[in-house]
Amino acid sequence: MSRPLHIRGAQVWDSHQVVQRDLYIDRGRFVAQPPQSAQVIDLDGYTLFPGLINAHDHLELNHYPRSKFRERYDNAHQWGEDMNIRLNDEPYKSLRAYPLEDRCFIGGLKNLLCGATTVAHHNPLHKYMRWDDFPVNILQQYGWAHSLHFTNDQEVQRSYKRTPKHIPWFIHLAEGTDGVASDEYQRLKALGCVGDNTVIVHGVGMSPEDVWDAIGHVRGLIWCPSTNKYLLGATTEFVRQTYSSNHPSWRFKEKGCHVALGSDSRLTADGDLLDEMYAANETSQCDSACIMEAVTKHAAHILGLNDVGHLGVGARADMVARLTNQRAGHKLVIHDGIPRIGDPEVMAKFPHIETVGAILDGVAKAIHIELARRIHRCSLKEPGLEVEPLPKRGFFFT
Repeated sequence: MSRPLHIRGAQVWDSHQVVQRDLYIDRGRFVAQPPQSAQVIDLDGYTLFPGLINAHDHLELNHYPRSKFRERYDNAHQWGEDMNIRLNDEPYKSLRAYPLEDRCFIGGLKNLLCGATTVAHHNPLHKYMRWDDFPVNILQQYGWAHSLHFTNDQEVQRSYKRTPKHIPWFIHLAEGTDGVASDEYQRLKALGCVGDNTVIVHGVGMSPEDVWDAIGHVRGLIWCPSTNKYLLGATTEFVRQTYSSNHPSWRFKEKGCHVALGSDSRLTADGDLLDEMYAANETSQCDSACIMEAVTKHAAHILGLNDVGHLGVGARADMVARLTNQRAGHKLVIHDGIPRIGDPEVMAKFPHIETVGAILDGVAKAIHIELARRIHRCSLKEPGLEVEPLPKRGFFFT
C-alpha cells in the first residue's frame, strides 16, 4: 500500500494549462486535504502529468519482433493469415512457448516504462492482469470481438449482446484500404452491433459517409497510426487523398466524439504509446493538446473510467514527471501513489522507497525494489532495460 504523500512545489498539468498546486495522496488516490502523517515531497521544478491511457494493446504479444511478409497489405486480415501460417516457424514457435504470465508482464512493463499506467487489453482478461502486483492498471470490464474476419457473425453478435450497454465493446474494424475494409462498418451495423458502447479500433477504411454515421452512434475510435502505416501504407498522403484531410480521428473530434490512441503491440507497431503520440503528430499534424486529450480524458471516456486521465480528487495517483517523447526522458513514473521508476536523484526524494539501480535506453534509473524483483523473475527481458542484481539478504545466527 502506498504511503500518504504531500507533493508540493510542482507544476501540475490541468487539461489545457499548467498550474502550480499541491497534491495529496492517500491509499493510492488523490485527496482534497493533506492526509495525517503525510510525507512531504518537494518536486519544485518538475511538471506532473496524469498517467497516460493506452486504449488498445495486445499485452501478451509485445515480446515478438515487428513482422510483416509483404510490403503492403490491402487489409489486416491478409496480414493475420500470413502470420497464422508462420506461428510454428522460428522465431515465433519459441516465443509462443514462454509462460503466459511473463508475456503479459512484459506487455505491462512496456507500458509502465513509457508512462502509460492504464491499458485496455484486446484479448481475454488473463488472471495475471487482475493481480495487485501487475505493473499497470488494466481495464477490467469490457466486451470484445477480434474482427469480422477472424470471428464469425454469430460470435460477434453474441459478444455484443452480452456486453452491458454502459461497458465498452471493442472490435477491429475497417483495418484496410480496400473494399473488404470499407464494407465492414455497414456489415457490423447490419448485425446490430453499432451502438453507444461500440468502440471501433483502426477504422482506416471507413468511407466519409460511414464516419459521419458512426459519429452519431458509437462511443469512439481507437487510432493506432504506426501499425496502420506499417501494414497498410496509410500515410498522411493517403489520408489527405482519401479523406480530403479528414481522417476519421479528426471527423470524430469535430463532432464531439472521442478518439483515443492505442499502441497495438510490438508485433506491428513502432513500440509504445509515446511512439503512437509521435506518429499521430506526424500523420495528421495534430497538436500537442489534441494528442494529450487522446491519451487522457478522451481515452478515459471511451473506457468508461472516471478516475484516470486527470489529477483531480478521487483519481488514481498515477503521474509522470516531465513527460517527454522518449521513455528514458521521464524523470519519474508513479502508479497508485507509489514511485515505480525514475531518475536516481528524483527517486531519492522518496526515502521510504527501496530501489535498485537500472539503465533504461542508456540512461541511469532507479527502480522500486519490488518491481525489480518481478523483472528479475521474468523469463523474458524488456529491450533497453538492464536492472542491477538485487541486494543480498544476510543471515544472522544467535
